[in-house]
Amino acid sequence: MKNRIVLFVAGCIALFLSSCLNSDEQEYDIPKDCQITTFSLSSDSVAGLSAVKFVIDQVNGRIFNPDSMPYGTEIEKVICTISRASGVYSIEVTQDALPDSTFFWDTKDSLDFSKPVKFVTTAYDGITKKTYMAQVNIHQQVPDSMSWNLLSENLPGFPAKEQKVMTRGDENNESYYMYTQSAGADNGYSLHVAPVSNPNSWTELPLEGLPAGEARLSQMTEYENAWYVPTTKGALYRSADGQKWDLVEMALSVKTVLGAIADGGLNQSSSLSAIIDNNGTLNFGVMDKDMNWTTGGVVPDGFPVSGFGSLSVLSSASKQYSLTVVAGKDKNSKLLNSAWSTTNGYSWVLLTDIEADYFDKREGIMLSVYDDKYCMIGGINESNKALKDIYFSDDRGVTWALSDTLTVMPEDYKARGFASVAVNKDNFMLIFGGKESNSANELGQLWQGRINRLGFKD
Repeated sequence: MKNRIVLFVAGCIALFLSSCLNSDEQEYDIPKDCQITTFSLSSDSVAGLSAVKFVIDQVNGRIFNPDSMPYGTEIEKVICTISRASGVYSIEVTQDALPDSTFFWDTKDSLDFSKPVKFVTTAYDGITKKTYMAQVNIHQQVPDSMSWNLLSENLPGFPAKEQKVMTRGDENNESYYMYTQSAGADNGYSLHVAPVSNPNSWTELPLEGLPAGEARLSQMTEYENAWYVPTTKGALYRSADGQKWDLVEMALSVKTVLGAIADGGLNQSSSLSAIIDNNGTLNFGVMDKDMNWTTGGVVPDGFPVSGFGSLSVLSSASKQYSLTVVAGKDKNSKLLNSAWSTTNGYSWVLLTDIEADYFDKREGIMLSVYDDKYCMIGGINESNKALKDIYFSDDRGVTWALSDTLTVMPEDYKARGFASVAVNKDNFMLIFGGKESNSANELGQLWQGRINRLGFKD
């Protein structure tokens, strides 16, 4: 009996000791996750700050708003609200705007975000740490100003008398086609092509069919998936690929190609609008997609026959295309400051008030749609002086307003006329070449510009 009691007591002692040993060896997991999981700012004095969405880049330790706040927004001390992982024991903050301002943040004190703020979170083990740099992105450019860059000063690489740039291809694979007549009275033409995505990378392509020294390059027009260009001798040439050009067989003499009107549906057929020389009388003429011609009325005094800018645009209201021509010279060689429009190619309406002088008389303007307005740049005036002013029309050519001091050409941009203009899908306007006077050779410059807010992400 005594032995049994001894064994029982010994067993209890062994069990107790074993329990104690197991207790000493047991591991407890200390939370080590010290991530910041949500982040927001607010302030009664900063409009819209509470609605700004911030992104937390856990890999690179960055906290930022991908959509920048408006230009001129001022941020100083604001309320910062965060959520943190369960392992965060302390948060150390350093404000770049306030030197020597490192302190342990209680998540309640306001912080100065006029410059980046560094957050260092520490886990309960005292070893695991994570660093974040937080900043508020604010647009640094005046939204309505226009920024310009000179991309090239040597296009096409040789002295040129005349030049025209056209855009070809779909939105994801567009190229610029630059036709150039080298300097000289009757020299021929060359063709260079560059992708829209890289307008400084030009490759020469074979070109055939254009009669040397005769093409009116400035009037080259796209119509029904082909390009057309008139000549000084009344002929019309067509190309389906931009490289091989063929004479259009017709019994008419084409003085001027005014532009093209696309197919607007049931109420509008496509047409190529032109001016026809009918034994010395100038008439409007229209060619349809089957290359059949219709002759219209006599071209009136004050209507441009050369040196104009041409623009075809679809009206969201009427669902029809309209062709507009602006400035230029009329059949009596008088410079104009008017705008005309048509929806069928031969019935034209004077848009501008005959007594209004919205802009000086000029020829060789650059005309495009930009910022949802008609945009006219430069040209050459009655004194053969090149211009660099910008006018906008928000009523499709009826009235024109000189642009303010924000949307202007840069100081080092040379005034010019007869340049080619294109606008790409990123809202950049490109200006190719141009002349400083009627008798000058082409400038070899390529400029690219954009109104800053058109590059801002929503």
